[in-house]
Amino acid sequence: MFPLRRLRATRSGAVLAGSALVLSGVGLTVLAPAAHAGTVTPTVHCVLPAGQGEGTGPQSMTVDLSPASTTPGSTVHAVVTLGPGATNSTQTMNDIPTTPSIHLAMSGGATGNVTVTGPTTNIDVVAGQPVQLPTFEGDFLIPASANGVVEFTPTGTSTVTRVLGSNFTTPCDVVSGGGVVATVTAQGAGSEQPSLTAPTGVIRPGNAIALSGAGYVASAAAVPALCDASGGSCDTGLFTAHSLTISAAGVLSGSATLARSVADGNYVVQVTAGGKIAQAPVTVEAFVPVGNPVITLDRGRGPVGTEVNVSGNNFPPNTTVRLNGVNAAGGVESGSKNYTTNGSGVLAPSPYTIQTEQTTGIRVRLLDLAGTPQYIVPFTVANDPPTVAVGETTTHRGGTVAVSGVNWTPGTTPTAALCAANGTSCTAASLSASSLAIAADGTLSGTVTIGNSVAYGSYALAVTAGGQTATTPLSVQQRWIQLSPSSGALGTVTTVVGKGYGTLAWIKLYGVDAAGVTTDDYSYAAADIFGNWVTWMAIQDPDTTAIVAAETFAPSKKASARFGITP
Repeated sequence: MFPLRRLRATRSGAVLAGSALVLSGVGLTVLAPAAHAGTVTPTVHCVLPAGQGEGTGPQSMTVDLSPASTTPGSTVHAVVTLGPGATNSTQTMNDIPTTPSIHLAMSGGATGNVTVTGPTTNIDVVAGQPVQLPTFEGDFLIPASANGVVEFTPTGTSTVTRVLGSNFTTPCDVVSGGGVVATVTAQGAGSEQPSLTAPTGVIRPGNAIALSGAGYVASAAAVPALCDASGGSCDTGLFTAHSLTISAAGVLSGSATLARSVADGNYVVQVTAGGKIAQAPVTVEAFVPVGNPVITLDRGRGPVGTEVNVSGNNFPPNTTVRLNGVNAAGGVESGSKNYTTNGSGVLAPSPYTIQTEQTTGIRVRLLDLAGTPQYIVPFTVANDPPTVAVGETTTHRGGTVAVSGVNWTPGTTPTAALCAANGTSCTAASLSASSLAIAADGTLSGTVTIGNSVAYGSYALAVTAGGQTATTPLSVQQRWIQLSPSSGALGTVTTVVGKGYGTLAWIKLYGVDAAGVTTDDYSYAAADIFGNWVTWMAIQDPDTTAIVAAETFAPSKKASARFGITP
C-alpha cells in the first residue's frame, strides 16, 4: 500500500510544474475488483512535461463503475486504479500536489468520451522510480441519449501536477492493446440534464466570470472546476472563490473567480451540484497592456484628511499597486495603501487619505514588475471654504428640500438650521427632519424638511460641520407648486399641482427662461375653496427653465418650480 503519511488532501489544483518532476501515467495501489470492475493492460505513450522526453510501455488500468444499471443522463461513480507507467521521475521531490484523470471512450449503448478526475493529493516522488498515487474516485454523466449496455474503453490518462507555482500536464495515450474495462446498463426514462452558460468572449485570469444555468437539484451546493479543452482533468483549485447558488427552482446563478495562474488557452468550465454535472467551453487569455496606465483621481484638490479614490486601466493584470503621498522635494510620505488590479488591468476606485499639508501628488507604484515603475498624479492641498446649495430656493411649510455642497471635512457630522435672511438667529427647531451626510471626498448631500409652523418669509439655510458653516438663501411661502415630471424633452406635458392660493382664485401658468423672461409656455387653472388646484402644461419653448403659477388678479401672489429640458 502507498504510505499513508504521504497522503494529504489539498484544495488547490495540481499540475506537474517545473523541470523537476516526471509523471508517466500514475502508479496506484490496487484495490480488489468489485462486481462491475475490470482490468486492462494497454500500451501507453507518455509525453513528459517541460521537455523531459517521452516513453512507451504497458500500464494496467482497473476501473470500477457503479451503479451497474442507471437511467440515461444519470451520474456514474468511478473508482480507478492505475499501475506503474512507461517512464520514471527524474528527481526526488516531496509534497507535490497531483491530480490524476483517466479518459474513457463509450461504445454500444452510447458514444462519445468521458473523463474521470480524482481529487488533488500531495505526493512524494523518487528519482528513477514510477510515480505512485492512491486509487482515485470521480463522477461522470451517462449521455441522456444512452440506451442499453454502454461499454467503456480507456484511451489514455493525464496527470496534472504543480511545482514551484506552475502547472504541468503529463498525457499518456493508449497506442495499442487494452479494450473494454467496464460496462453500465442505461435503461428507463432519462433524467433532466442541467445547462450551463459561461462567457463566450475571452475571460481573464484573476477575474470573476458570471455563470448561469437551469435544471439542477433544488438548493444544491454548486462546485465549479476548470477542465482541459476535452472536458477532462477538472481542477476545482483553478477557481479561487465563487458565489454560485442554486435556487429552489434549480436555477444556477452567481460567479466564480478564475485563478491568476491559469495559462492562455481553451478550457471547459464545469459545475457539479447534487449529483449533476454541466460543462461549457471558455477561452482564457491574459490581458496585455499597451503603453502606460491611465490613472485618474475622483478629486484633485482638498484639505488634509481628504479621501481620494484612485482608479485606472491599462495596468498589468493582477498586479499589486502601492499608493503614497509625495511632496515637492520628491519625498515619499508615510501611510501607504496597497491594492491589486484585476485580470483586465483595471484598478477599481481605491481610497487614499491625504496625510500632510506638503502633499503635492499621489504616487502609484507597481510592486510586482521589474524596476517597480511608478507614476505621480498631482494633488493640491487647499482649504477651500465649504459650500451649500439647495435644489429649489423656494419651498413651503412641510416641504422637503434637496441640499448639496463640496469642500466639507470628511468624517464630520453636519447639522442644519433655519436662520434669518442675514444668517443670524439660527434655529434647528425650524426644521422637522434632516438627512444630511458628508462623503469621504467632502461632498455634502441629503435633504431637510421645513417645519409646519414656520412663518412665511425669506431665510438662510445654514449647515455646520467640523467647525465650519455655510449658508444659502431659502424662501418659505404660502403658495407652492409641484411638477410631475420635473424634466423631459421639449413637448413634455407635465402635471402641475398648486397649494396655498386664494379661495376660488384664477391661476395663470407660464414658463420663464434663466433670466426670468416669460417664454411661450402657458396654461390656466382654477383654485378650489381651499386654494388648491391641478392642471397640465406642455413645455413648448427650448429656453424654459422654470414654471411660474400666479393668481390672475394678484400677479404678485405666485410660486415657481424648475423644469429641466433634456435632449
